[in-house]
Order: sequence, then C-alpha cells, then structure tokens
Amino acid sequence: MKVDLVNKLENIYDIEFIPCFLGEGNNIYPDLFKTIKNNKGFSGKKGTSYEVTKNNEALTKLVFLGLGDKSSLTYEDMFKALVSSFRCIKFNQKQSILVHGFKLDLVDDKDILKGIVLSLNACEYSFTKYLSDKEDSKEVASIHILSEASEDITEYVNIGYALNLTRDLVNEPANVLTPDEFGKRCISAVCDLNMDIEVYDENWIQENNLKALYEVGKASTNKPRFIVIKYFGNKESEKTISFVGKGLTYDSGGYSIKSSDGMSTMKCDMAGAASVLSFMTLIAKQNLKINAYGVIPTCENMINGNGFKPGDIISSLSGKTIEIMSTDAEGRLVLADGVYYAAKNLNADMIIDVATLTGACGIALGTKYAAVIDNNEGIFNELNKSSKNTVESIWRLPGDKEYLSMLKSNVADLKNIGGRYGGTITAGLFIGEFVDNKPWAHIDIAYVAWNDTKSSIFPHKGGTGAVVELLYNFCKSMQGK
Repeated sequence: MKVDLVNKLENIYDIEFIPCFLGEGNNIYPDLFKTIKNNKGFSGKKGTSYEVTKNNEALTKLVFLGLGDKSSLTYEDMFKALVSSFRCIKFNQKQSILVHGFKLDLVDDKDILKGIVLSLNACEYSFTKYLSDKEDSKEVASIHILSEASEDITEYVNIGYALNLTRDLVNEPANVLTPDEFGKRCISAVCDLNMDIEVYDENWIQENNLKALYEVGKASTNKPRFIVIKYFGNKESEKTISFVGKGLTYDSGGYSIKSSDGMSTMKCDMAGAASVLSFMTLIAKQNLKINAYGVIPTCENMINGNGFKPGDIISSLSGKTIEIMSTDAEGRLVLADGVYYAAKNLNADMIIDVATLTGACGIALGTKYAAVIDNNEGIFNELNKSSKNTVESIWRLPGDKEYLSMLKSNVADLKNIGGRYGGTITAGLFIGEFVDNKPWAHIDIAYVAWNDTKSSIFPHKGGTGAVVELLYNFCKSMQGK
C-alpha cells in the first residue's frame, strides 16, 4: 500500500472519502451534502456511507463517510466506520484516492491518522497466492490523507506490514508452513534487521532436554524446531523481556483426535508464534530502546506409532513430570519448555506468552476478547493500557492458585488438563508453573487470531494479526524501564 500525507489539494482524485458527523453539516462539499441529506436521507450515522459521482475534468467518486456522533466517537467506533467504507476500494487497480482528515473529541490526531492507515491496510489485505485465476496486476492504489499534521506515518505503515506478515503466516497451509519452513521464514523476516536468530533442530532439542516440545512433535515427519530471536535496543540496560509464541503449525489433536470440522482451521495454531515474530520485526524497524527475546517452540501434533498418548508421563526442560490426560492439550506442553527456557537459559526479567490455547476461551469471552492470566498485576495493567486506542481487546481472568488443585496428579507433578471447568484459567496456570517465579502473563488468542467470517474490524476470513499492535505498544511503554 502506498500512502502519504498531503496538506493541500493538488490533483483530481479517482475517489474521495469525506467524513460526515451526525447532526452536523459538511464544510468540504456543503451544498452537495445538504442535497444528499435532504433527498436521500443520509445523515452521517455511524457505519453508513453514500456514494455519488462528481463531474469535472474526470469522473470522481465521492464517498460520504458516516462517523456518527463526534462527541462520543471512540477509536474502535471510528475504525469500524472507516472499514465499512474502505471495503469498496479495489486496491489492485491503479487509482488515486484521497481521504479527508478530521478531528474527534475523544481521539487525538495521531491516533486518527493511525486508524486511517490501519483500516486501509485491513481492507487492502488479501491472501491470493494459491489462486490460479487471481488478478496479477502490478498496479496499486495511491492513497493520500489530507491533513494539516506534519506527522511521519512510517510507524503506522510498519505496523500494517507487521500485521500482514502475521496474517500471511497464519493463512499459509500446513503442507507448506512446516516447522522447518517456519524457521526459514523467521530467518528471512529478520535478516536485514538489527537482530540475531538461531533455529535449532530436533537433535538440539533432544540434546538440550526440551522434552515436552519433543514429545508433542516427535510423531510427525516434519520435526520440531526451537527458534530464538534476540533484539538488544537498549545497550544501557541489562533488563530483558521474553515473548514466547506457541508455534503448532498443525494440530490434529494427536490420539485425542479432533473432529474433522475442528481440524479444518488448525493451520492457525501457530498464530501466537506468528504474532511474536511479526512484532519483534516491528520493534527492530522502529529502533525501540528495549531488550527483547522472541522464543518460538514450533512443531506438528500428529499421530503415528511413536506418538505420545493419553496416560503417558513425560518430562520437560524444567524437570517437572506431566501426566498426559489429553494429547489435544499440547500447546501448554510446548510453552512449558518455551517459558522455562526464557526464564532459566535466557534469564529474562519478564515473560509474556501468546497462544491459540483453549476452546474454553471462546466460550468464556466470545470472539472479541483475548484472555489474560498473570502472576503480576503490573504487567496486566501495562498490557491493558497498551490496548487503548487499538482494536485489540483483552480481559483478565483470575489466576487464583486454588485452581491449581485441578492440575494435581497422583502419578506425576502435574496433569496437562484440569477438567471441564475453568479451562482457560487452568491452562494458563499450567504454563505459569514453568516460569520460575518470574513476572509473567499469558495471552490466550484462540478466538481472536482467526476470523471464520468477515468482521467489522477485519473484513476477511482467516488470520487477523491479533495482538501485534498491543505487544508493540507494550514494548514502547517499557522503554527505559
């Protein structure tokens, strides 16, 4: 997407988007707006739009964009309204598009610009690489935002790139994006950035006792990988944060096999890993003054005679033993080794893990909110602040230690599931048992990382790019701390 700011009208545009507010006139095309309002009933109601063609030297399509009540409009309201109109653009055609800037009472000018750029980015996105009849046009729309601001929008464009990298990875089919291929994609993504990366193979994983990760991945012919990305942007500090992403490039459920319907989208079970990789590239591009690790345990959970089974007792990098009650509760196993490696081997001062972890999360919170379980209220408060003026929504669930009794095993240190009730909480607490008492938060993105249908925030099926912007904002807030 080509997008820039302009402070005056210099061209004739193919499409102009004109913001309109409920109960107000319009100072851009006042007479035309008044006519439309009187004759067509368009009033600027939030999420509505009206199109008309203006005749001059060329034909320009004017889109009057309804934003609603100016005094109460939030960032998310604005974003949804923008998406509802920007969906009409054919981004694969050479078009000159102008978006008129505007001001709001509750959203500052910088966030308005960010919202315009990211809503355009959401509407422009497509995943068509495997379509034989896709439009193969090299022409792209040229988008201009009319604004008095002198803001550098490079940061917002980079956020869009990071979101699209996540979406692309999540949308890749599992026969293409194996653990080995995921490692190669990580190397490619960071190769031109100020970052170091190591991709460890199954032999290293065995030799270094990442036993839980190996058990989950050993049945597949596509063997597991363990990926460590390092970014040191603050040479004056020794403090580090580790972000650990669940990287199940495919999850059949193992011997606790999923239904056929449940398997159809399981290529997205590496969305946590994709988000960690993508936002790590973003903090490097933006040169944030922070030291961060991206830790990605990645594998496939498949079935063969060598696969782990319900009733097995396995070990882990920490040395803790785990009774396997369900092989479909595999994400917490690979994360157990991931967070322990972050805590002990990398000696991280803080750990945040991100995972498409539990179906129970969707039952509890639906498809809008990601769940957070933590052992440190300060981390949650900072995450919550970082979600403001984004379209990311999180909700804190109780990390009550009483729930740990549900994970008690008679034959091992822990069971890998805690029963029917509180499934998102017990899954998070299971991971928390491996963080070596470090400040930690777990983000369950199981029902926000993938759209089964188009949504008002992201108008496409497939990977959404969940929590990339939130984690980036979190890292911005942690600079110098």
